Amino acid sequence: MKSVIKIPKGITLEKLEDLYGKLYKSSIDTDIEIPLSIDYRGFGILPGFYLLLFTWMREKKGNVIIQIDINNAEAFKSFSLDYYGYVVLSTLWKESEFINHEGIALKKYFKEHTSFMHNYIDSLSGDLPKESIMIPCFDHYSYEKGLSHWFYANDFSYIDTPSGLDNSLYHIIKKLSINYQERMKRHFRDSFDSMSKIVWELLKNTDEHAKKDYLDESKLQPNTRGLFMRIHRSSKSGFIEGTNHEGLKKYYRASFYQEDADCFLLEISVFDSGPGMVKRFLSSSYNKELTINQEIDTVRKCLIKGQTSVGGVEGKNKGYGLDEVLRLLNDKRGFLKIRTGRCSIYRDLINSPYNNTQNTEQVELFDWLSGSNNIYSEMKNTEGTLVTLVYPLL
Repeated sequence: MKSVIKIPKGITLEKLEDLYGKLYKSSIDTDIEIPLSIDYRGFGILPGFYLLLFTWMREKKGNVIIQIDINNAEAFKSFSLDYYGYVVLSTLWKESEFINHEGIALKKYFKEHTSFMHNYIDSLSGDLPKESIMIPCFDHYSYEKGLSHWFYANDFSYIDTPSGLDNSLYHIIKKLSINYQERMKRHFRDSFDSMSKIVWELLKNTDEHAKKDYLDESKLQPNTRGLFMRIHRSSKSGFIEGTNHEGLKKYYRASFYQEDADCFLLEISVFDSGPGMVKRFLSSSYNKELTINQEIDTVRKCLIKGQTSVGGVEGKNKGYGLDEVLRLLNDKRGFLKIRTGRCSIYRDLINSPYNNTQNTEQVELFDWLSGSNNIYSEMKNTEGTLVTLVYPLL
């Protein structure tokens, strides 16, 4: 019997990591069964699902199974006009067959809807999901269809300065904060420039480092990258009680001053299906025998200003420039999580503030599972990289 990885409707970060274990135990040509919609609470989860999808796509690619009645036209529309379904369809359209449990091919039922979602994202209009914005780029399509005008100039080159993103970010924030306009205006009036720099730097990394293999030789096909932003709203106790992660609990306790009032967090997640930080940074020096500590040390180098790749004879592959992101996130009392390769790490910039250093040993990164800053868990390998930032909207 052909093996199938089943994605549950309710997704958590813990469930995603369990699914990696099942994925790597499965055979080649494994199908993936996905629900019509997913439920999740917490940050980095939807783009975290995409990393799992990208890993399946590179390692085990089979059919995509969706439990759907071919006579339910509304279900096809709803799936296609949701960020979750749209990215799945657009990423795998040319690579995999979409079937239901009866084995019926589904693409023709989805086809009429996908162009609408493309247009909605292109104009930030229509029935886009509230309180979240996702703008994906698909390198396996033409520039016109695959590269979003929100991030790319008329000649399809990535916008060359952070200020070039100002207009795009203004419209994204306006759409994102439609239900909280006064609060958002107060907050973003003082932080707009730093947010532009953060988003620009993270997206620039995907443009420079995530479109080709780690040797910078072959274009990755298919290849998906994107920005996801979401406003999370709860009470302070709601945030604390809504997670089992001790690092997050500690961060939430330090983030908010009022116990009972509504609290708001802004999530900025940038994801890609590229080779991952470690492979891309090490280039030809990468090998599968690296220890998890060596992988973590490589990520630390990516977080240091001006670092260059140890691959490349002339050292022309620059570091990821995430030092600037850390510095700006520190000013916002933020939280950073990175999932790449076998690494799952975080840093709470309230309790572990930014320090300007060229010494990798002084770059604090904490293991997602244990909270240790010197002993790290070896996770199942993921294709691509997910960088998630969170900070309070006070």
